[in-house]
Amino acid sequence: MTRILDGLDEAARLRPNVAATLLPRGRGGRGASGYRATTFGQLQHRSDVLAAGLTAAGATAGAKVALLVPPGDDFFALSFALLKAGAVPVLIDPGIGTDRLRRCLAEAAPEAFIGSAKAHLARALLRWAPGARRLSVRRLERAGRGLLPYVATPRPDDETAAVLFTTGSTGPPKGVEYRHPHFASQVRSLRALYDLRPDEVSLATFPPFALFGPALGLTTVIPRMDATRPASADPNEIVDAATAFSASVMFGSPALLRTLGRHGRRSGDRLPAMRTVVSAGAPVPEPVVEDVVAMIGAGGRVVTPYGATEALPVSSIASEELLGLPPRPRRGVCVGRPAPDVEVAVIPVTDGPLPRLPEPVPGGTIGEIVVQGPVVTAGYLGRPDAVALAKTDWDGRLAHRMGDLGWFDADGRLWFCGRVAHRVVTAEGTLFPLPCEEVFAVHPRVARAALVGIGPRGEQQPVLCVEVEPGSPPDDRLTDELLALGARHPDTRGIRTVRYHPGFPVDARHNAKVGYEELTRWVEEHP
Repeated sequence: MTRILDGLDEAARLRPNVAATLLPRGRGGRGASGYRATTFGQLQHRSDVLAAGLTAAGATAGAKVALLVPPGDDFFALSFALLKAGAVPVLIDPGIGTDRLRRCLAEAAPEAFIGSAKAHLARALLRWAPGARRLSVRRLERAGRGLLPYVATPRPDDETAAVLFTTGSTGPPKGVEYRHPHFASQVRSLRALYDLRPDEVSLATFPPFALFGPALGLTTVIPRMDATRPASADPNEIVDAATAFSASVMFGSPALLRTLGRHGRRSGDRLPAMRTVVSAGAPVPEPVVEDVVAMIGAGGRVVTPYGATEALPVSSIASEELLGLPPRPRRGVCVGRPAPDVEVAVIPVTDGPLPRLPEPVPGGTIGEIVVQGPVVTAGYLGRPDAVALAKTDWDGRLAHRMGDLGWFDADGRLWFCGRVAHRVVTAEGTLFPLPCEEVFAVHPRVARAALVGIGPRGEQQPVLCVEVEPGSPPDDRLTDELLALGARHPDTRGIRTVRYHPGFPVDARHNAKVGYEELTRWVEEHP
């Protein structure tokens, strides 16, 4: 495969009558009858029609087109149509909030806008992308039907094929420029890592992964849920969709897996056909992994790829290895070994640009994670300063600075220790978030722990923020026990302040990444 379009072409040629997507019918209905199917042949035909309509409308040859539609028939057909026409789809997670979405659209400056009725209403009221031309899906289809057969004219390999915005967990969202080889490399890597087969059924609860389904030849099921709020998904709907179609692969965020795992533990529901559950975006807590493994078929596994919008996958670990690690607390979260064709280095932490890759730190030393390989994207749309900070030269090859902290163990496994921006630099030394948080997170009354620093870097005061388990209100005894835990470990002895937060802020896309910046502001505003 050299392009993400090749997978759909192959599936439409070899298996035209097999379902490419299975989507809910309206708001009700259980089992298979509650879903409607679109075959690979139908998806190929409709995306050809839409691509012809886009070409007739002038949305081609690198024209940026904002695509704001929910995961459904239009989303799949339009995504492939835009790539076929040579337009550049601009994809932004609507869950990041209206203000951030407006700024992303202003930065992307799309020539055209395709959206749901809700997106068009919001655009009119909030003045999103005022210079973009509105394109109607129905008008594109009417125009395109008379222009078949259609011959795809996708972007050249060295030019931008799509722009995918990050959620901006440590700053403003940035538009990552993808080229066709990046997409194709991701598909090849996911297939190799997880043995994904064209005859499988995939339950896709995480929209960024949904498009990989048709490209991999998988039948993709989209369950009834709000994709922007995975933590609030109804686990009965997830179980119903997986069971109705004997799904063997599932893509989901850690927050959704937590909800699903708790449901399985309480209800006894099982997913016997499921063999691989892929969770990305944030580390999956081991109790959640155990709950999900207990729900799926014998020999099934939960796998966690590590990466970012700029480079994915970088590494991966499976549940059988994760659950066999030494007891907690640990120095971070193990994210496994590098993915195929990917090289990873851990270098000294540097806040400024790095023209060339420095010598890696010794094994076992925490530093900054850098990755090189075909999945590494080239830059950001209109952000030369961000490119200068994020990219470096690795022996003549482009490499991406992940902005993450980590270290390699003696078995060649990479451990994630938090974000570079979230390290706490005190007068006595540097504290790394996850290794410190692990010390306290093992307490049975602690649901989550997060380390933040107050004051100027170099003189920061460490503060431990704690979200307690439901039904376990904080008290002086808990504080004393946490400080005693910290006193036993060299890295956490300097932590003398504990603050209890009613519910940690989390990111919009995964509902799992802790909002350290918001927590820091909260501590500063509530001394």
